[in-house]
Amino acid sequence: MGIYQRLIPKQSCVLCSEQSDYCVCTQCESSFSTSEHRCLSCATKLNSDLQFCGECLSHSPYFSKTYALYDYAEYCSQLIKQFKFDHQLCVGDYFAHRLFDLYTKIVRESGEYDAIIPLPLSTQRIKDRGYNQTHELLRVIKNKTNATIDTNCAERIKATQALSSLSLEQRKNEIKNAFSVKPVTYKRVLLVDDVMTTGSSMNEISKTMLKNTDIETCDVMVVARA
Repeated sequence: MGIYQRLIPKQSCVLCSEQSDYCVCTQCESSFSTSEHRCLSCATKLNSDLQFCGECLSHSPYFSKTYALYDYAEYCSQLIKQFKFDHQLCVGDYFAHRLFDLYTKIVRESGEYDAIIPLPLSTQRIKDRGYNQTHELLRVIKNKTNATIDTNCAERIKATQALSSLSLEQRKNEIKNAFSVKPVTYKRVLLVDDVMTTGSSMNEISKTMLKNTDIETCDVMVVARA
C-alpha cells in the first residue's frame, strides 16, 4: 500500500458499517449480482449463450451496444436509490470509480469515443434533486482521463413524469420527443446513465442524435440493468 493510500481515511460501509476504502466494502460489493449472459445490444439478461434478445432482434434499438456493471437488484438497487434520492454522494463516488474501471476496459477493447454524453435531466428534475446524478458518476472518468464529456450538446426539453411506474408502451409515448441536440462533429459517442430499465430513454436520445447530427454510433454504459 502506498503512502497516499495510507493517508486516505477509511469510511464506513453504508450497508454493513465495516471500515472500507469506499462507502461500500468489498464483501458487500461481492454480493451484487452480475449476469454472465446479456444481450449485446440492450444488456438484458439472457438464459443461454444467445447474443441478442428477441426484442432487439425484432425491433433493433437505435443504440448499438450496452455495457452494464450490475443487475438492478437487492443491495445495488438500494444504493442507487440512496444516491439519487437521499443525497448520499459517497455512493455516487463509489459507483464513479467502478464506472471508470468499466470505461477503461471498454476503451481498451473497443477504442476511444469522440465524446461521453450523460443522459440529460429536465430543469425541474435537477431543481428537485439538486444535481444530475449522471454527472456525479462521470467525475472519476473526467479527472483521470482525457475523455471529452459533453454535458451541453443534449437537452431534455420535455419534463416527463416518472417512468418507473409506466408500462413499456407508456414509457415510449412519454419519452417521445423529449430531447433536443445541438450540431456536433462526433461520430462515435458513449451515452451514460445510472440505470437502464426498458431502454426507452436511451433509445429516444440515440434516435434524436442519429437523425439530427453527424453521429454514426451510440453505445450505452450504465451502472445497473433492470
